[in-house]
Amino acid sequence: MEKKMQKKSKIKIRKFRLADLDAVKRLIYNTIDVCYPAVYCPEAIKYIKNYHNRKNILKGAKKGYTIVLEIGHRITAAGALIKNGYITRVFVNPKFQKQGFGRFIMEKLHTKAISVGMKQVKLDSTLTGKKFYDSLGYKTIKKTFVKVENGKKLPYYEMKKILMPKTKRKQKWKN
Repeated sequence: MEKKMQKKSKIKIRKFRLADLDAVKRLIYNTIDVCYPAVYCPEAIKYIKNYHNRKNILKGAKKGYTIVLEIGHRITAAGALIKNGYITRVFVNPKFQKQGFGRFIMEKLHTKAISVGMKQVKLDSTLTGKKFYDSLGYKTIKKTFVKVENGKKLPYYEMKKILMPKTKRKQKWKN
């Protein structure tokens, strides 16, 4: 897949830097604005955006391993692996979805998890993302929800995946 992706115009995957904060937030908010209104009420969308605020993006980056995918120096996708084996903030610009970028981000996060000795990873999937995570071998632990404003609910799935380690020496955790 990496070779296929290299054929596209100047694709680069790298670790998150502080200077990326606003671009990552814009990516997340744009993806939410485009993809979520078909399945979530406005109160749920507001809750999701608040959860992915600048402070929480930065906190997650400091607690774990956050990567961004650039196409021509523009952040097009991102994802994070937290030290407790939790994957979060996997977003792909809607204009670039269904082209393998989300899968590529997830492969990199899985590789990192395996390299630091994690046996499994977990994540919370939105309704829009469940089919994607199913295709990557994630299993649903349960469907649940968070109460949001006006008595509304934000349904989501708790999911996990057992990782198959390659025979490699365990690395130390490095941000």
